[in-house]
Amino acid sequence: MSEEQTPLSDREIEIVRLLATGRTNQEIARELYISANTVKVHLRNIYVKLDVASRTEATMYAVRQGWVEVPRPENGAKEALEPAASPLLPSLPSLEPWPRVSLVKRIALVVATLLTLLALLLPPVLQGKGNGTDGDPIGGVFPTEAAGPSTTRWRTRAQMPTPRTDLAVVAYEGLIYAIGGVSNEGVTGRVEVYDPGTDTWTTRRSKPMPVGFSSAVEVGGKIYMPGGFDIGRQPLDALEVYDPVQDLWQARAPLPRPVGAFGLASLDGKIYLFGGRDQAGYVASAYRYDPEADAWEEIRPMDQARGFLGAAAVQDRIYVVGGYDDVTEFRNCEVYDPAADRWASCAPMDMGRGGLALVPVREYLYAIGGGMKGYLAFNERYDPRSDAWRRFETPITEQWRGLGAASMYPQLYAIGGWNGDFLSVNEAYQALYQILLPSIGE
Repeated sequence: MSEEQTPLSDREIEIVRLLATGRTNQEIARELYISANTVKVHLRNIYVKLDVASRTEATMYAVRQGWVEVPRPENGAKEALEPAASPLLPSLPSLEPWPRVSLVKRIALVVATLLTLLALLLPPVLQGKGNGTDGDPIGGVFPTEAAGPSTTRWRTRAQMPTPRTDLAVVAYEGLIYAIGGVSNEGVTGRVEVYDPGTDTWTTRRSKPMPVGFSSAVEVGGKIYMPGGFDIGRQPLDALEVYDPVQDLWQARAPLPRPVGAFGLASLDGKIYLFGGRDQAGYVASAYRYDPEADAWEEIRPMDQARGFLGAAAVQDRIYVVGGYDDVTEFRNCEVYDPAADRWASCAPMDMGRGGLALVPVREYLYAIGGGMKGYLAFNERYDPRSDAWRRFETPITEQWRGLGAASMYPQLYAIGGWNGDFLSVNEAYQALYQILLPSIGE
């Protein structure tokens, strides 16, 4: 049977080939930049499709189909009969007894280990560089990738009641608000609220104007949601503001032009809107909104017209990342300085991402999702200090676009989206971890 005739997908064949080399689920996950849970799901599907019950049977099936090659002995000798002779089945390590170690050497090993740990942990803690935590006597906050790639940091939480894509997701006062979007019933104004403490969802007052392909930010205890597309895919200029305490919506000053699928961020009490698509096509324009004055003003545009992009503020800059224009899925990274009304370039992502979510967690940016044209195999984290991106695993592969995401330190939550169907997923990622050391009194 050729690969074209096999019941397996290209990704499943790739996993079977790695399986045949003796790799564990964690090793396969690292090789393919996916989570170990995703590998397990693929393996279950593979077993069902091939009608096998184990890794060994799947490996032998792959050998019979010619998906993997078994090396032949040189000089025409007969094939070895021992499984260890084939790289497909790893040989078991010999169980040699541990050598005896003297008490002095054992104490020396323990001391050396402790000194090594202190050497690794203390420099970042003592240097600080913005990582110290408020109120902590001595503490450090580090990316979870430092803990090693073998342990997934994603956890599946209670599913969103209404599966939908291209929604707005905002965190405020310990709750996460999922607003609007597109469901199997069309464009919606539904507001559903997630409580991470109880892992439950509740429903709030719907947005008066149903809208999809919009974003929202919280400023001064209010949630601002401008523009977007209506049920006819026409761009809107409306700005509606939600009061979570009163559970009320209010209309404010409309946008200078109707636009949807833009990037939205807030900084120092102002709201910034970048790019998107209007009635004529994709735009590079940018606007700033002052909630106190209830007024919009145009600011310097981006270098590249595009929509379905991500925007987020870190310190005194706003980063605009990725995007899509019906032709290209962009890797672009641009950084805007509001004080100087000036743009600069930053390092591009490893892959183009349209329909992504960009989430700030402390001084890092997390780019999640994508897959408008390319194959989504991993997410990426950006460190502005080193201007470098680093990959981390994704719980959903191939395509995950139109999701919403929000940070609730030290976790971020990725909710909803599209992967061939409307998604209700709610995935929590342990973005940072914290190590605390006791203070030493004077």
